[in-house]
Amino acid sequence: MYDSSLFGLLQMLYETLKNEAKFLLNVGNQIQDIRAEINRIQCFLQDADAKKPEYETVRNWIADIRDVAYDVEDILEKYTHKIISRKDRSIWKENLALHNIGMETKDVMSRIDNIKRCMKTYVDTGIRAIRQGESSSEKSQWLTRSYSHLVDDDFVGLEEEVNKLVEELISEENDEFHGVFAICGMGGLGKTTLARKAYRHDDVQSNFQAFAWASISKQWQARDVLQGILTKLEPKNRKQINMMMDDELVKELYKIQQNEKCLIVLDDIWSTNFWNSVKHAFPKGKGSRSKILLTTRKKDVCTHIDPTCFLFEPRCLDAEESWKLLHKKAFPRVNTPDLKIDFELERLGKEMVNECGGLPLAIIVLAGLLARRPKVYEWRRTSQNLNLHMSGESFEQDGGIHGVLALSYYDLPYQLKPCFLYLGNFPEDQKISARRLYQLWAAEGIISLEGNQGEETAMMEVGECYLQELAQRYMVQVELEETTGRIKSCRLHDLMRDTCLSKAKEENFLNTISPQHLVQPMRCSSSAKAISTRTLRRLSITIDNDVQNYFSTDDKSFQHVRSAFFFPRQKGTSFPLPIFQGLCNNFIMLRVLHLEKFSFDENLHKVIGNLVHLRYLSFRHSRFQKLPSSVGNLKYLQTLDSRVNFFSYLTLPNTIQKLQNLRNLYLPPSHQNTYKLELSPLSQLEMLKNFDTQVSPFRDLFKLTKLQKLAAVLSLELDEMEEIIDHLTLKTGRLRETSFRIYYRFHSEKDLNLLKRLLGCHHLRKLDLIGHISKLPEHHFFSQSLTKLTLRRSGLEVDPMLILQKLPKLFTLSLRGNAFVGKEMYCYAQGFPLLKTLKIQGLPNLESWKVETGALPNLIHLEIEDCKKLEKVPDGLKYLTKIQEITIIDMPDTFQNRLQEVQGEDFYKVQFRKYFDTHKFPKIKSKMLLSGHMFGGLMQTISPSTVPKEWKRL
Repeated sequence: MYDSSLFGLLQMLYETLKNEAKFLLNVGNQIQDIRAEINRIQCFLQDADAKKPEYETVRNWIADIRDVAYDVEDILEKYTHKIISRKDRSIWKENLALHNIGMETKDVMSRIDNIKRCMKTYVDTGIRAIRQGESSSEKSQWLTRSYSHLVDDDFVGLEEEVNKLVEELISEENDEFHGVFAICGMGGLGKTTLARKAYRHDDVQSNFQAFAWASISKQWQARDVLQGILTKLEPKNRKQINMMMDDELVKELYKIQQNEKCLIVLDDIWSTNFWNSVKHAFPKGKGSRSKILLTTRKKDVCTHIDPTCFLFEPRCLDAEESWKLLHKKAFPRVNTPDLKIDFELERLGKEMVNECGGLPLAIIVLAGLLARRPKVYEWRRTSQNLNLHMSGESFEQDGGIHGVLALSYYDLPYQLKPCFLYLGNFPEDQKISARRLYQLWAAEGIISLEGNQGEETAMMEVGECYLQELAQRYMVQVELEETTGRIKSCRLHDLMRDTCLSKAKEENFLNTISPQHLVQPMRCSSSAKAISTRTLRRLSITIDNDVQNYFSTDDKSFQHVRSAFFFPRQKGTSFPLPIFQGLCNNFIMLRVLHLEKFSFDENLHKVIGNLVHLRYLSFRHSRFQKLPSSVGNLKYLQTLDSRVNFFSYLTLPNTIQKLQNLRNLYLPPSHQNTYKLELSPLSQLEMLKNFDTQVSPFRDLFKLTKLQKLAAVLSLELDEMEEIIDHLTLKTGRLRETSFRIYYRFHSEKDLNLLKRLLGCHHLRKLDLIGHISKLPEHHFFSQSLTKLTLRRSGLEVDPMLILQKLPKLFTLSLRGNAFVGKEMYCYAQGFPLLKTLKIQGLPNLESWKVETGALPNLIHLEIEDCKKLEKVPDGLKYLTKIQEITIIDMPDTFQNRLQEVQGEDFYKVQFRKYFDTHKFPKIKSKMLLSGHMFGGLMQTISPSTVPKEWKRL
């Protein structure tokens, strides 16, 4: 099989040669010759990829092509930058640069000639270029299919096992004898799916009082696991939990399990060492009704945790169940409910599914491969390829389930292979933001607009199509946006990730360094002996404690690295200045630098400006207070994420206006700029987040004509508000999604007309209004796209529910801090059809709240806080069947006593609610109000630059 990393590289290289030709005219025809040869090689590889011949035959010259392509790109990157930056250079230096590129391109052409001779020999052996790609219309039709099956957890043949596990979990007898329940079996057997089914089962939800799910990767951190579990059990105490010492975490988690009946899932435990590190946080014996449900591949882990544990070993699917699952996934029956499949298809399908060994993961991945090939001859060819992999003729290491997963990789179109391999950069079990992934693919040139119809096609849309196809093939697991149905994030199953890393290493696409709980972390200097540092292009390192243990400050072997991902196992890990300087001096060809959740010196060093080839730079959740002016040197930068830690008040230099290739700009949530940050020159911006009119001139927005997504804080006068709303309502703009926090008092009729125009913006998605509103506009003035609304200090005298309940797509509503000053609220039948989250806080006069049957049919989360006169929860709460969590904070004792499990008058309204946080009762949980925190109606203490938490995932 061919080295897939070449395809994206060659496409990117071809585009670079084409786009930068105007800067390279003085080197004669050499660049044009290379461009033509690169195009021929690219076409040959695409054609040969369709035939999928044996890998061993061409391994050597494929490696040569890869090295040449990378070296050509290095030459172009360096010298194009020098020529573009020649303003202050002498003619002699310019001629010297052109001479050097001429000599290096001559050498490259010689190497390409040798490769061509090898290719000709290979072609003469009988391989012909046969294209087998789909038509654009077929591809488009495939990519627009429904996603419903992607989030469907249904599986075949294990319904009885689920019921049995649920029965054991809720059995009162087991309260005395079993505190630990273990699901044990080989990878791909469906252990996590089985645990999730039981975890979400109605009987389990009504039997336990608090729930937490923790995924335990191979690179677990005990503190992170305990902190995550405790946060899920007590979500409203997140701030206090984050500041607890380790022993405090253990004690608090232990106490909660003693006081409440909790179900805690520990998914995918790999070793007994994990349990030894966390066991003191989990009570055992008759003193606790809480239970642990764990999944693992190793039976000794189960018995080590609890020799008397209830051990559940799910079986593999039998032949009939395997075929049923394959049939269900390969033929989703989107438009043909009465589909009858060909007899030969069924025969081939049953033959192939038998090779999956009854493992659901293998069957589902195979189904994703077959779903795109409805013809008999296509299934027959797939069967032959599967037999080849299973037989071990070419890939002995890929037997069993790995053979199926490897085949699904080899079956990918050439442009998708590097997209899939790129996922290996991220740690195990990590959710990967879809938008971030698209930005990274674009930064590396893995995706391009080549072959897409229309010049207006955005790079992000191409990335979305690619991720959609990986999801349709069941190679990634995706989470969808509730409001849009688009992919929000993705992750890899651990076995699929093993396949990804194996192929990435095999093709020298990516090198990863992940410490495995060693006493001394791995050093790059030692681990690098096993890899070829000369051609090392991508590096992903998980840092354990000390960054200095991973690479030397003067190591020149990293000068060809194109992307570097650094993941700290502990948030706030220090990144010392000498190491940062070494990174910026030695990784000179970097396109992607991912440095998140580290602590740097107060002022980031100016050496960051040396990385002139960067396309993507992220410091998200890191700690430092000043970005140096040298960041203006990064003229190729496409994405800058400066969303540092919330309490790191960051100063940004005005030199960022030099970044005229910037497409995605994430400004910090808190600023301390003493001057206006000018953004108007950034004409290529497509996404701008955390824009603040207190920090940047609001008219800068008018010059960002390509802007598609905007999240902004507006604190303006009337004439300025009119001006900006005039701009927002223009039909000629490209804006598709906007989110605003607005500080303004809508008193007069003119103010209210302004509010109506704002609410009517078709691209408005999220809105946080802070200030008095004399009258809420009628529902028909609101955008049909509005999904989140927060009202603070509005002082509304008329019940806002009468209007807001008519908004068809509202998913989240928050009424806070005197938003409503009346006494009664009503939610009528059919009101709030899609609302999932409702938060009511600080309504001082509210005495009665009534909910009719049929209102709030999809409500999942309800929060009531600091409404001192509210007497009780509404009677209609008992009809809200989808509620998973009810949170009561800082309410009077009389209100909370009605919800007591014993003798509580209103307990019947909430006792069968899913995920009902009864550990919030009967005691009132105090909440820490930090300076600048947006909760509790303390908006007067907030800087206008503070950005709502819910905008952090725009």
